[in-house]
Amino acid sequence: MLTRLREIVEKVAAASRLNDALDLLVNETCQAMDTEVCSVYLADHDRQCYYLMATRGLKKPRGRLITLAFGQGIVGLVGQRAEPINLADAQAHPSFKFIPSVKEQHFRSFLGVPIIHRRQLLGVLVVQQREHRQFDKNEESFMVTLAAQMAAILSLTQIKALFGQYRQTRLKALVASSGVAIAPGWMDSSQPSLELVFPASSLDSERERSRLTQALEEANAEFRRFSKRFSASAQKESAAIFDLYSHLLSDARLKRELFQEVDDGNVAEWAVKLVIERFAAQFAVLQDAYLRERAGDFRALGQRLLFHLDDSVPSSDRWPPHFILVADELTATLLADVPQDRLAGVVVHDGAANSHAAIMVRAMGIPTLMGADIQPELLHQRTLILDGYQGELLVDPEPTLLQEYQRLLSEDNALTRLAEDDMQRPAVLKSGEHMQVMLNAGLSAEHEQRFINLVDGVGLYRTEVPFMLQSGFPSEDEQMAQYQGMLQLYPSRPVVLRTLDIGADKQLPYLPISEENPCLGWRGIRVTLDQPEIFLIQVRAMLRANAETGNLRILLPMISSLDEVDEACRLIAQAAAEVRELVGHALPEPRIGVMIEVPSMLFLLPHLASRIDFVSVGTNDLTQYLLAVDRNNPHVASLYDSLHPSMLLALAGIARECQRLDLEVSVCGEMAGEAMGSLVLTGLGYRTFSMNGRSVARVKYLLRQLVLTEVQVLTERLLMARSASEVRQWIALFLEERGLGALARGGR
Repeated sequence: MLTRLREIVEKVAAASRLNDALDLLVNETCQAMDTEVCSVYLADHDRQCYYLMATRGLKKPRGRLITLAFGQGIVGLVGQRAEPINLADAQAHPSFKFIPSVKEQHFRSFLGVPIIHRRQLLGVLVVQQREHRQFDKNEESFMVTLAAQMAAILSLTQIKALFGQYRQTRLKALVASSGVAIAPGWMDSSQPSLELVFPASSLDSERERSRLTQALEEANAEFRRFSKRFSASAQKESAAIFDLYSHLLSDARLKRELFQEVDDGNVAEWAVKLVIERFAAQFAVLQDAYLRERAGDFRALGQRLLFHLDDSVPSSDRWPPHFILVADELTATLLADVPQDRLAGVVVHDGAANSHAAIMVRAMGIPTLMGADIQPELLHQRTLILDGYQGELLVDPEPTLLQEYQRLLSEDNALTRLAEDDMQRPAVLKSGEHMQVMLNAGLSAEHEQRFINLVDGVGLYRTEVPFMLQSGFPSEDEQMAQYQGMLQLYPSRPVVLRTLDIGADKQLPYLPISEENPCLGWRGIRVTLDQPEIFLIQVRAMLRANAETGNLRILLPMISSLDEVDEACRLIAQAAAEVRELVGHALPEPRIGVMIEVPSMLFLLPHLASRIDFVSVGTNDLTQYLLAVDRNNPHVASLYDSLHPSMLLALAGIARECQRLDLEVSVCGEMAGEAMGSLVLTGLGYRTFSMNGRSVARVKYLLRQLVLTEVQVLTERLLMARSASEVRQWIALFLEERGLGALARGGR
């Protein structure tokens, strides 16, 4: 036993994180003691309670913290007495406290020992077993010695830091979908976890094959049902996600390996864990981000199979009336399972801006933060304020702060209703100047169709989204049908289709790109010019789709040189000649434009005027490149600000130069859809803005309240500012003076 004790201590001591150390401790102790359950409870002296921090054998709900007050239960008695308690039938003891959610009713024998370091109680280590028996003296001695060794390893500082997470009140995170939500946090405890599945064998392989077959069929039927539901509501991109899950589930190799593990004597749950983790591991080690995310798809698939293998079916009414969903990882299946009328927002501990779930929350308009540095279970049933403009999560806010946010949210909702009631009116400044408000489209057809009669056209259609949700390049005919549908929705208004804008940060599953710095790498026009067959097929599809309406505009992304413009125009002319030959007659010629998002193009505008018809300023990437800030990196995201003085000077220069060259210019970045941003852009001379649908009402409302000369005076002052905070203060004051203070909120 001494050798085994040394092995456990060395493994636990080598763990890099406290949570990992505790998981190792309970797993290794279970094996060494040959028991069915081992759990560790850590003592929080500030709150006078124990937290069940790790267990093997009990069910630790992922959606709820298990706590015991000091002195409560037999665990509390162990801590109170500071000595071991060894019972043959714990449930017969007067101090026994039954906690239904951990499902310990089957376990009778109990041995608990205190973990004490320098007279300070750190916690209690417990083993349990089904049979009625007392653990012998050697077993008790082993546990006491192990607890003493653990006390020396477990740092009180580490434990306090862990408990400190419970008391965090303000957290920074990345905005995946903007907006504000106030509601209790809720982590769904019915969702199974691959991490909580342990080795188990079965003598009845046929029964396990039957259970596995049924789970596969139920999961597949569920994916088809979700796909049909989203297709019926015109959310084709969301539907395609579940089509992909069905495709993965139908993989012959995956099924073969699952059934092989069952035939080898494993229970179905353990077979799922072994095979899914094997598949996921193959993707997780790949360099490119998109393919690494497919590892997450396999884990989501495995967890859904576990869900359908679980005999305890969760209640369909397990969701509270109003909540913010908190999760380790957000899967598309979980999101589809949540009642949308109750969901106020989403907070994710881990997640990628280009994951399937991120695409869905943006399409559904749900305020969402990703990369929140806190364990989701610590947010369960706590009051949360999700600020999806500033990228902040406020936990258990002070009453005055909560009241202030509730007041602001109430004002915000009232302003939204006022703006939406008036949305039919054109975007004309109070001083009479006509503006154009256009739509950024391509994420959610259902959401975007609401704006057909409310905007002046489509200023940016992201053609890459349908590409990302397929398992291979869509054919020319498939692309043509997609583009034709969009062009025909706006037959008398311009529709700007951006050519494929992919890279290592926005990958296609069938065109992997691996780079250390995706922002400065092979992306946008660089990819499609290097793969001209992709570009030609897409442009031919666009030209064919434009045959009846003639409202097509082609936008080229990530342009950094005139050579790229010339080559792209040559390929467009080649595609036009091929289409003319195919149809036997001339087709309407599209207008051609470039994205101004790489700083090099700021100095080449005079040379562009003779080559193209329009430019569209992509403020997202232009800000990123001008400030050398990766806006998806939480370490530097706070430095990203479209209202930085250098950005305003660059935008002013673009507007002046385009006016001098008589070159049509618009803005399609997120800045155009923000109140502060659209105000500044108006003063700088821009008259065409393209934005996401949820910004249309507010921006049109704001524009109708503005007098151009007053806005121009403001922007002259802003161009002399020294910091983004100074810019924001001046704009906020300007809006407050005109009774538009609610529009100043919304961050960046």
